[in-house]
Formats: sequence, structure tokens, C-alpha cells
Amino acid sequence: MNPEIVSLIGIIIATIIFVIGIFRGYHIAAVSLVCVGIIALFSGVGIIESLTNVWATKFAGVYKAYFLLFFFSALFAKSLGDTGAASAIAFKLAKLARLWPKHEKLMAVLSIGLMYAIFTYGGISVFVVVFTVLYIAKDLFTELNIPWKLYTCGAIGSSTFTVAMLPGSPQLTNLIPMEYFGTDAMAAPVLGIVCSIITIILSVMWINYQVKKCEKTGEGFEPSGTALLRSWDSKNDVARVDMPLWKCLFPSIVLMVVLNVFDASPVAALLSGTIASYILFNPVKQWEKIKPAIHTAVSNSNQAIVALAAASGFGGMVASVSGFQLILAALDKVPGSPAFQVAVSVNVAAGFAASSSTGLRMTLDILADKFIATGIAPAALHRLSAISSIGLDTLPHSPALANSFYMSKLSYKDAYINNFMLSVVITLIVAIIASILVTVGLTF
Repeated sequence: MNPEIVSLIGIIIATIIFVIGIFRGYHIAAVSLVCVGIIALFSGVGIIESLTNVWATKFAGVYKAYFLLFFFSALFAKSLGDTGAASAIAFKLAKLARLWPKHEKLMAVLSIGLMYAIFTYGGISVFVVVFTVLYIAKDLFTELNIPWKLYTCGAIGSSTFTVAMLPGSPQLTNLIPMEYFGTDAMAAPVLGIVCSIITIILSVMWINYQVKKCEKTGEGFEPSGTALLRSWDSKNDVARVDMPLWKCLFPSIVLMVVLNVFDASPVAALLSGTIASYILFNPVKQWEKIKPAIHTAVSNSNQAIVALAAASGFGGMVASVSGFQLILAALDKVPGSPAFQVAVSVNVAAGFAASSSTGLRMTLDILADKFIATGIAPAALHRLSAISSIGLDTLPHSPALANSFYMSKLSYKDAYINNFMLSVVITLIVAIIASILVTVGLTF
């Protein structure tokens, strides 16, 4: 049999095992090592050499490139959490939801998405803010007797337009393409805003449909919230915090200005936002918390970056073997424009990796030069690839999704439909629309 075909078979088998391993809860680093060995075996190259040279080299490169970004992102989030700024913002939004007679349930569900949107666009990782939003949502949903399964509608703000579409976002999905296309975080702002508007309209339509459906059947917080109530510990309740909104948002504003107005690096922007947070919220008191805050930031950033680096090592191994040439040839046969090929390639990789940032990094490591060669403007490639990475990344085997369902005590049967519609179906539709817009000339 042709060696390239055998190598391709190895890639396919390894990719399937990669997906299954993540879905079953094994650490992505261990899964990627096993899969690299499988690819090496089928490709006729040394397993140990592949692990020490190809996988480890790519792993180290990603760790070096992103450690500071991940660390200061985690420290920034920790500072806003310790000061109560994140909780204060969430409580204010929850209060607004109660001011809409006859529509309070819809507004309450939308307020959860808005909380996530403000936090993620303001530079706080969704993995951190969930600890605040979840507990406030529980109080709001029980008070208004809203089906708990609708909590997953918060995906509109946690994994759609704020992380990949809106220009200037400090989230990793919007920052990764900068390295490959020489762009900045504001790349293709018009394209990004148009796609954001479409996403919001479609998402609100779906959420409204779900709320109305539950109202017609008379479903309340239970039964989907029964498991949460049974496991609830009052120690998890978030203390009500009240402080001026401008003060809560000021560190994030500093971050955004430094990143997008002064065109500083993401690391410098995050550091500026963190310093602003510590100065604004009683620096003496915050200094007393700096030691545990650093420990938490190092731990959280290491968990995230190891996952990204390990997946990138797997992607580097795929790109290094002969079977990958057949993958490149298959890409050329994807029907449609070059922009559509970009959308398909990134989405498929994100689906395999179960992560938008990991899938995006894997794709661009391998195909960035090919994308550039299509002649599409770099800014449009940046925005299109970012948008395309947030479609298939939230299929059921997503570790981040599994963690969210575990924390909220929701079952996939009850609540995954909202994640599927908001962060898979709608984002796929928008990625296709984005590829069409780029093809007809909207590249700015």
C-alpha cells in the first residue's frame, strides 16, 4: 500500500482516538502523546524521536509564546474576583432583568448571556467567571421560577460573538491569528460587527422560542434544577456586592484601551488592567492577597496552556508526516471559494480538538501559509478563521462544556440543545455567511 495512504490511515485513527480520549475525560496531554505514537508507527518514523523532537518542540514553542498571556489573564481575572467587581457587575445586570413585567423571564435568561458577554469581552476568562455567574443565575432563576435548563442559553455571551467576532476582543481566539497574519486585535472590524449582529439576532430568536415554549408547558425551575438544589451548599452563595459600575468596568476599559488604542501587546494590556485593578480597589488590602492570587493564577494558567500546547504538539506531528500531503490535497477539493475552505478547515480542526483556541492554533500551524496564498486580505483571514473556530468546538466531547454541565448539575439530555443551537448551529451559519461576505469583498 502507498506509504502516504498508510500514514493518512494512522492520522485518521489517531484523530478518532484523540476525540474519544478527550470525551472520556482523559487529560489531553496524555491523549496527544498516545496519538503521536500511533501516527509515528503508521508513518514509519521513530516514536521516541517524534515525541522528543516533533511533539516536545512544538509544545515548548507554544508554552513559551503564551505563558505570560495566560498568566496575566488569570491574574487579571483573580483581581476582579477578589475585589468583588465581577460580582457587582453580575448583580446589577440581574437587578435589571427584574424590571421588565411580563418579560422578566426572557430578560433574566438574556441577562445571563449579557453577564458572560461583558466579562469575556472585558478580558476575564469564561473558566473563571462561571463561578460567579452560576451562583447568581441560580438565585435569579429560582426567584422567577425559570427552568434551570435555560441557564445554558448563557452560551450566547460565553462562546460566540465576544470571543471571536467583535474586534478588539482580548480573548485568545481573537489573539492567535495575529501571530500568523501580522494583524492586530481590531482586524476586519466591519466584518466582525456584521457577524456579531447576525449572531445576536439569531440567538435572541432561539432563546425567546425556548422561554415561550417553557411558559406554555408551565415548566418551572424544576425538574431540570432538582439535582442542583439537592447538591447545593449555602457556602456557595455569592455575597451581594454594590459598587459603582464605572469602577467595576474601569480595569477592563484600561485593558481594552492599551490593547487597541495604544496597540500594545496583549500581555502589556493585561498587565495594565491588573495594575489598574489593584490600584483602584484598595491597593494595601489587595497586596495582602497577592501571594494566593499568584498561586491561583499560575495553577489556572498552567492547566490551560498545557492543554493548548499538547494539542499543538499533536497538530505538529500530523503536519510532519507524509499522509498530511493527502489532507492538503483534499482541502483543495472542498467545494466553494477559498474563504469557504478556510471556514471548513478551521471548524473541522476545532471539532477534533474540542477547543476553539486549540483547533485554531493547530490549523494555522499547518495551513496559514496556504491561506495567505489564496490572496484573501490578512485582516479578513484573521476574522474569518477566528469566527470559524467557535462552531464545532462545543460538540458534546468538549472538556469545557463537560465542566460546565458538571458544575450546573444539568444533563446533556435536558440542556445541551441550547449549546448546540447557540454555539454550534448558529456559529456555523455565521461562519458560512462570513465566508460569503469575504468572497464578495467585505474584507475590512
